[in-house]
Parts: sequence; C-alpha cells; structure tokens
Amino acid sequence: MDVVFARSPTSQGDPCLERSCLSMSDIRIRACALLIVVTMLSLPLAAQEARGTVVGRVLDATGAVIPGATVDVISKSMGTKVTITTNEAGSYQAAFLIPGPYRIEAAAPGFKKYLRDNVEVRVNDRLEIEISLEIGTAEQSITVTEEAPLLNTASASLGGVIDSRRVQDLPVAHGNPFQLIGLAAGVSFTRSQRLDRPFEPTHIVGYSIDGTRANRSDVTLDGAPSTATANNGEVIASYVPPPDIVAEFKVQTATFDASFGQTEGGVTNISIKSGTNEFHGTAYFNKMAPELFANDFFANANRIERPDFTYNRWGGTIGGPVRIPGLYDGRNKTFFMYGYEGIKESRPRNNGTPTVATPQMKTGDFSSLLAHNSAFQIYNPFTRRAVGSRFQQDPFPGNIIPSSLINPVANNIQKYFADPLSTGNPDGSNNFQNPALLEKIDYGTHTIRADQNLGDKQRLFARISWYDRDSDYNNYFGNLATGEWFQFISRAAVVDDVITITPTTVLNFRYGYNRFIRATRGNPESDGFDLTSLGFPSSLNNAIPEQIRRFPRIDIAGYQGTAGGGEWRPNDLHSFNASIQHTRGAHFLKGGMEFRSYRETRRLFANDQTARFNFDTTWTRGPIDNSPAAPGNYGQSYAAFLLGLPSASNSYISRQPDYAEQSLSWGFFVHDDWKVNSRLTLNLGLRYEFENPLTERWNRSVRGFDFGYVPPFESTVQANYAANPTPEVPASQFQTRGGLTFAGVNGQPRGLYNTPKDNLMPRIGFAYRLNPATVIRGGYGMFFGFLGQRRGDVIQTGFQANTPFIPSRDNGLTFIANLSNPFPDGIIEPVGNANGPLTFMGQSVTFFQENPLNSYMQRWQLGIQRELGGGFMVETSYVANRGTHIELNQNLNVVPQRYLSTSPVRDDPTNNYLSANIANPFRNLLPAGAAAAYNANVAARERLLRPYPHFEGVNTTRFDGYSWYHSLQVNIEKRFSKNYTFLGNYTFSKFMQATEVLNQDDARPYEVISDFDRPHRLTMSGIWEMPFGRGQKFGADVNGFANAIIAGWQLNGIYTYQSGPPIGFGNIIFNGDIRNVALPRSEQSVERWFNVDAGFNRVAAQQLTRNVRTFQPRFGFIRAHHVNNYDLSMIKNNKIGEKINMQLRFEFLNAFNRPQFAAPNTNPTVAAFGMIQSSTQDNYARRIQLGARLVF
Repeated sequence: MDVVFARSPTSQGDPCLERSCLSMSDIRIRACALLIVVTMLSLPLAAQEARGTVVGRVLDATGAVIPGATVDVISKSMGTKVTITTNEAGSYQAAFLIPGPYRIEAAAPGFKKYLRDNVEVRVNDRLEIEISLEIGTAEQSITVTEEAPLLNTASASLGGVIDSRRVQDLPVAHGNPFQLIGLAAGVSFTRSQRLDRPFEPTHIVGYSIDGTRANRSDVTLDGAPSTATANNGEVIASYVPPPDIVAEFKVQTATFDASFGQTEGGVTNISIKSGTNEFHGTAYFNKMAPELFANDFFANANRIERPDFTYNRWGGTIGGPVRIPGLYDGRNKTFFMYGYEGIKESRPRNNGTPTVATPQMKTGDFSSLLAHNSAFQIYNPFTRRAVGSRFQQDPFPGNIIPSSLINPVANNIQKYFADPLSTGNPDGSNNFQNPALLEKIDYGTHTIRADQNLGDKQRLFARISWYDRDSDYNNYFGNLATGEWFQFISRAAVVDDVITITPTTVLNFRYGYNRFIRATRGNPESDGFDLTSLGFPSSLNNAIPEQIRRFPRIDIAGYQGTAGGGEWRPNDLHSFNASIQHTRGAHFLKGGMEFRSYRETRRLFANDQTARFNFDTTWTRGPIDNSPAAPGNYGQSYAAFLLGLPSASNSYISRQPDYAEQSLSWGFFVHDDWKVNSRLTLNLGLRYEFENPLTERWNRSVRGFDFGYVPPFESTVQANYAANPTPEVPASQFQTRGGLTFAGVNGQPRGLYNTPKDNLMPRIGFAYRLNPATVIRGGYGMFFGFLGQRRGDVIQTGFQANTPFIPSRDNGLTFIANLSNPFPDGIIEPVGNANGPLTFMGQSVTFFQENPLNSYMQRWQLGIQRELGGGFMVETSYVANRGTHIELNQNLNVVPQRYLSTSPVRDDPTNNYLSANIANPFRNLLPAGAAAAYNANVAARERLLRPYPHFEGVNTTRFDGYSWYHSLQVNIEKRFSKNYTFLGNYTFSKFMQATEVLNQDDARPYEVISDFDRPHRLTMSGIWEMPFGRGQKFGADVNGFANAIIAGWQLNGIYTYQSGPPIGFGNIIFNGDIRNVALPRSEQSVERWFNVDAGFNRVAAQQLTRNVRTFQPRFGFIRAHHVNNYDLSMIKNNKIGEKINMQLRFEFLNAFNRPQFAAPNTNPTVAAFGMIQSSTQDNYARRIQLGARLVF
C-alpha cells in the first residue's frame, strides 16, 4: 500500500505552533493521532538507535539501477550476515548493524561479484555506499579497497563519534568515557571539573549542547535510555560503563531523525562491545599516589601540605564465542562479553563552609571582630524595647557576652564543633580549610552482554549491567555531629530483537530497564541519639521515634554547622520500543513507537526530623531591628547560637512522608530518508510525544491552588483589619482568598496537572553532494522537553508537617522558647489533605500550574563538509537554537512593586514604613503550624500588602521563559591511518536567555546572557604511534634489544580551552561605568578578580532592600576563570608473540598544572568582595596516573 504524505504549506509558519496560542481542538488532535497511526499501519509496522545502517544503490557501468541484486553485509568479527535484495529502484538498506568492521558482497546474474572489505560502521552511522557491478560471470569478482566514506551524504544530523581507540587510549581521569563527550562540537561543560569519577552521575553529563541547558540531553546505552533524575529537571547518567567494554559512542548534537526524542536536543548514544569469533580480553591496573600529585593552589598559598590519599583502579574484559567442547560451537552464532571495574579510594573532600568559631568566640568573646570593624558589633536581645514602630537594643560592652547568658544546650552542642585550622581572613572567615578531610569510596561495576544470531533473519542480544558505590565523607568535625554515608546503586538490563520480514523490511523490538538508587544517611554513630545528653527536655526526646532521632541540625549563618540527613530514593525507568524499517523505491522508510515509565519512591531520614535550628542576625544586630547585618553575618549569627535564640526562619521539627510517584511518556514517529537523485538526499520526519500527568500512588500530593476559595476566618480577619487598616489597601479590598487543592479528592483528578496533547515535532533535513569531495547539509527540527517525574517531584504539603520554632510573639520583647525548651507546645503531626484548602495557611506553599507547557527547542543548521587529502575531513556549520516556554519559578505572594522603592540608593523611609509594625489582624486565627508572625500582636505592614496575606510564600512555575543560541562550529577529523588519528573542534557561540526575573512580579522574564554561555570552546585530541623500531621509518634495522626499548611508544593528548562563565551579581548599588569592572587578564588575581573600585557601593548600611531591582544579573564581558587544560599520556606497547600486548601507561592529567578558579565573591559588603575564596581550585592540580594493561 502506497502512502502519500501531505504537509500544509503554512504549517511551519503557523502562529498556532507557538505554544502561547496552542488551543488545538479535539478534532485536530485526533486527526494528528490518526495520521500517525494510519501511517504506521500503512508501512508493512526505530527509536533511539546505537547501531548503524548501510544504504545505497546497485548500478551497472552505465549508471542504470540493477533490481534484484543480492547484497550481503557480513560482520568480520562475528561472522554474522545480513542479506538484502535490491528493489525496483536498485536500492538496498542493511539496518541494525553492530558497530565494527564489515565486508560487503554483491552479486547479480550477468555481473561479476563485488567485494569490498573493511567497511567501518560506527555508532548510529548512516553510510551511503553505491555499488557498481561490471559485466561478467559470477565466478569472476572485483575487489574494492576504499575505506568507509568520510563524508555524510545520507543525513543532515550533526554529531561526533568517539571510537573505542580514543576511549581506551586518550588520557582520561578514572577511565571515565563520558569525559570525552566534550570532544564534540557545540558541547560545553558547565559542571564541576573536580567531580569526574564514573559514579558522579550528575556532573559527568553536565554538558550544555547547542544552546540547551545542562543535564537536559538524553543518554542511551545500546539504544535503551540510561538516565535517572537527581535534582529537579536534571537528567543524570544512571550507569557508566568502564572504558574497555565500550565499543564507541556518538554525541548527537543536532539530530533531525524523527526516531530521536524525549530530549531537548542532544543525545549521547553508547554501544557496548559484543563478543567475536575469537576470544579477546583485557586486564588493567591503575594507580594514583600523592607523591605523583601537585599540591592544590590554595593549599600552597596557606602552606598546607599535600594531603595523603590512596587510589587504585583495576578491571578487565573477556569475550568470545560460547563454546562447550563436544556439545556446542557458538562461532558465527552465540557470543558473550563481560567487563568489570573496581575503584578503591580515600581522598580529600571538603564541601563544607570553611569557617568555624575561634576558642575565644566559644566563650562569648567577639572583641577581635569589633577591633577589625565596628560593623561586627553584637547587640543584646534581652535589652530589646519598643521605640515607636521599631525595636531597639543595646550593644554588648566590648563585644563580649557574659558567661551567664550562654545557653547550656548551645554550650554542650559547641563541644562537638572543631577549632580553626588557620588564622583565615581578618574577619575570622575562611579559617577552616581542610584539604586533609577524606572521602572513602568503594566502587565496583559489572557488564555482561550476550548476542545470538538465529540465522540470516533474526538477531537478538541481551545485556545486564550493575554497579555499587559506597562512600563515607563530610565528617568535618571528626565526630557524630557531622559525617555522611552515601551510596549509589545501579541496575540495568536491555533485550533487543531484530527480525527480517522480507529483504526490504526489518522489525526491531527493545525493552530496557534501569534502577538507580540514591541512598544517604548521617553518621551511623548518631543513630538514636539521646537529646537529653545535650540538655534538651526529655519530652522532646521522647516525642521523636528512636529510628529517626539523630544529632540535631545546627545551621549558623557563615559558619560550618552540623550535617547528616538521609534518604532512600530509587528511580525506576522501564522503556519499550517497537520500530520498522522498509525500503520502497528511493525511499528508506521507518516508523515506530517508544514508551517510557518513570517511577521514583523516596523515604527520608533527615536530621531535621529530630530538629533543625537556624541562627542568623535576627536577634543580635542593631541598634534597631532593621539595621544591616554584620558583613557575612559573622559574629552576630554565632552570638545568637550562644544565646540559644534561633531565628523563626528555618527552625522547626519536620515530619516527612514517603512518596511513590510515576509519569508515563509516549512517542510515535515516521521518517523517510528519500534518495531524490545521486546527489540529493532528503530526511523528512514527524514525531508526536505525549506525557501522562505525574501521579502519586496514594494521592499524597498537592495539585493546584483555588484562587477563589474563601477561608472561614476571612470575615473575622477583615473586621480586625478594618479597625486598623493601612491606607494602601482599603478595608473593603482586604481579602484572604485562595487555598491548596489536592489530588484525587474534592473532585480533583489524580493527575497533578493537565498535560499538553499537541507536541508535534517536524524534522526536515537534506544532504547535497556538490562534488565528490564536498557535501552541503542542513536541517530543522523541533524537540520538546519533559514534564513529569523528570522535571519535578510531587508536593507533599499537608502530608508533611513542620512544627515551627516560635521564639517570641512580640518581636523579641519577651522570649517564650529557646534551645533549652524549643517546642513547649509539643509536636504537630501531619493531617494529610483533611484540612483541604486550609492546609498550611500561615506557611509557604507550592503548587502545580494546572495547565503547564512543555518547553521546546527549534534547532536548525547549515553546513558544508569537505574531504581533504591525507584522510582529513573538515566541516563548518552554522547551528542555532530557539527555546520557548522554558520554566521559571515564581513567588506570587510578594509586595507589589508600586509599594517598593525606586530610588537608586537605600531608601530608609520606605524601608521603615514597610517594616513598621501595625496591629496584626490574624492573631490566633490561622491553623496550627502557622509562622510565628501570624500569632504576634503586631505585624509588619508589608505582610498585609501582599496579595495572599494569609500565606508566607505562594510558589509555582510559569512557562514564559525563552532562549536563543547562535554558533559557528568547525570540526576537523582524521581517522586512524599512517600511525595517527586527530579530532579537533572549535565552537564560537552566544547563548542568551530570559529564564529569570529581577522582581518576582515582573510581567516578563529578563533577557540576559545565559549562565551556560561559553562563547569560545576549542578541543583537540590525537593519538600518535611513534615511528620507531622494526618496520618503522626510524630504527627499522635495530637489534632485538634496541627494538624492545624504542618500539611501541605512543603519544596521546587532549587539549581543552573554554571561556569562563559569566559572573552573577545580586541586588547591588553601582554608580560607575560597568565596562570598567572587567580587568585585563594580566591584572586578574585571586585577590582581585575584577575591579572592585569601579563604582560599587560597599557600605553594608547603605545596601538596597525593599526596592524594585534594575541591576542586571550577569554581563557577558565579566567572567570567571576559563579552562585551559592539557591532558597528556605515553603508552609503551610491548608485544608478546602475535596476540598479546602488555601496555605500560603514563598519564599526566592537567599536565602543566594550570589551576582553574571558582567564581569570585560578588557580595560588595564583605572583605572578600572580588576575591576567589574557594578552599580548593575548581579543577585538580596535576595528577599522574600510572597503569599497566594487558590486551590479548
């Protein structure tokens, strides 16, 4: 049955393809769905695919097509064969070919047999090979010795292949193959370079690809998705194979193939090695030692010795045919491959705040801070008194707290705190840099793959992979108050079946499963901790179940606190793909479907379930309550701790529920690679995706917000307000409308939102051969982002409960709670959705938008490929991307801008007016759990000016963000020949975005340079087998001893240059020329990264607050440090007979020891403004890795 595709000539420019006006009727939706279904059924019936395809035509000497010719594509390593018969147009297609070398044979009656050897098929390759037959007999043959074509004449898609030689021989830390993703054009790395191990799944795929945000691209392993979710909206790699098991992988940066989806654009497609007809394997051992490391830049500056550590990595592979002597010979049929890698490590790691209190401060003596700067004066909250609408308190004489005022619980807690390791900065900060703090790691990973050839018409494979990583780290104080146990557990499996229905039709079915578990817990010594040992009341100790009771969480602004939260968080991903490929005339058709089920469950063991206390400057700054805090909060926050007076903000006991969430996604596609003529190929595709809304198994989630709900207390509140109104809001207009809605109750559906049903994605591309050495390629495609579990978790407001710490009901005139008795009224237990819209009134809430929108990317490219002499290929491309409906978070409950200051300087009259206390109309009216301010006698005026005064925050997501990206990309590649291979890429780009607001109630997001913008990125990599020794250019006639020394040397290297990220600034006062802020590179230092004297107001008392912000958050010409890195290695190959090679490996990572620094401090009120304060450099100092590898 022939199928005719009709496309509206106006569809690409239809404004209703813009999601802001997508209100597609049910008729259009059903019509689109029907088109896809009918099209798929009309084909006789490939999603993301790691295997390659060889296509072409069989011609005679005159160029006429030869129908009915037989083409065999034979794997040289496995002996398996795919047989195709050319159709009436002389076309053939061999699909689902495992990457590797192939031999192509073709024959037709009256023609000589055609033989072409060593055709290299790579990951997701689409090789076009035209076969020319000469007249003759079948007994005659013609052999073609050309290599696989360098030019891509069959597809418009962009990407880079990293072959197994590069994966195994290029110098890479920990052998992590994902570090080579950055060798592709259009890719920039935006995560921490220090987190480069294979079991750090967020950072190792932290790439921004062609204008998409980092961690938004897909990862597939043998064609099946291999991802999980860590942070909201971030895709991570759920499994990372060791290098020796990787056949190769492809970074697909701009693919216009409709079979690819579930991503905003980029895909990393990895293929695992298969066994072959001969037994092959590897075994390796790698060692790092402190004696081979350079010291960290900041450790040197602080005269801290290089820390001790241990590191060993070992592993190997074995593969071949399954043979059971006398019973079964699996050559050409059954193959296996097994790989293992282990890492055992104990290394420095310190993620904490590098500041602790000095011994003098622990006694209450802060006089040294006062001597440094009067802004560090500490005020006595027990002298607080009302002065008009404000509150005033007296300073502690000499900045010394009397011992009689030091809270006994605080005094017991601080016995667990460490003392400083150095003098630090003049203000006492940065005195706890501890590179000697160790993380202990045990890691092991396994992969087993089996391939079965059931004949010329069916091939299948199955793979299972798993790893376990255990870590013990972050024990800052060396006792039970800090320290965490961390575990990643990964399990993966895939089963794939390829069935040849006819010589022109092939089916493929694939099932994949991933389970990724993130498990953390606090120091086990803290389990069941007895709170009475610190002086807390026994009633508090007994109210907390022993299984979750731990050392409490203590947060002190500017200082290292305690830690030790925990969770058990499995992610499960089930995927199923069904696809078909069919050749009809000059059309290479394919269609199919993809289904994914994302599930996550979570159980918390956080130490805020024991208690969390947050200490800031609320009670210790002065002389009035709205005075500026001390720079960096130093001194004042620790004084509040000693006094036993936490802030009401972020001080509570939490009751946390479990959750089990799920979202389902579906994708359907049709695609046609149309060979129009010998020069032109068109890629035409259409993809449709749909996601079911996120659900929670027991409906334990918020759904939305009822903006019209009237709480029962509104009339009383309005009457109270009418007695003392503020002039900005007349009593007749004062309302308390709105409340939460919950899934599955009161008429609400189980789904947490309504998902879009119109995610159609056209894909179009072309490849035009201008001449034998030149191809012009271009394409356009749409790619939709995801909602559901990958973008965010369920919201369990109501099913969790926080018992707030309420220190005072009269703004500190009297204190009703402190550390000695923090929760005198007992613990609040969760009520779920029983209170309906009244839930969490008086607290901050978050809800799902009822009708969210998928973000989508429109990507296009136009480029030219040119084959040069010597096996080089160069490609130059213009690549662009336009993002629409990008999500951004918004708090709806803020003081409207019309009440805020628009002054360019601090506006104290406005500040005082908005923070002035007036009668509180909510006193004792809101449900239990409301913030302390709702039960006080007075309330700040600004609280009553907010649109939802009965809530603290009302948070949701808006979908009007957008971005745009333009780039010039140049790629140079030389495949291995003449003893070397080379790959180089340069990207010049600009990435702009409007995905944030300066003020929460801004109508439009702010257009600014993207935080992912890296305008210049250059990578070069190469492998060179040095021409020394017998059979080489130099030393061809040396004796055996000399040959053993000079032969077999190989040099390998990677160079990376990348612009630094733009530096972010806050709501600051700047009165100069912004162009004078950036310093020339020659003048930059860690003490002065930018010009701090260019016009910044640095006086703490003059900083802006309660104002309409106008200062731009980032500037493209003010950037943090760039990447300029060389990784080099030498390998000595020692042949033992003909089949064994013993390699000695010497790898120099960051060979020239160039530090890369973190972003500088951008708080103008602190002494470290403009300084780089990180306790460690952002990359590693030079590391030398020694290894031995046996290949057989």
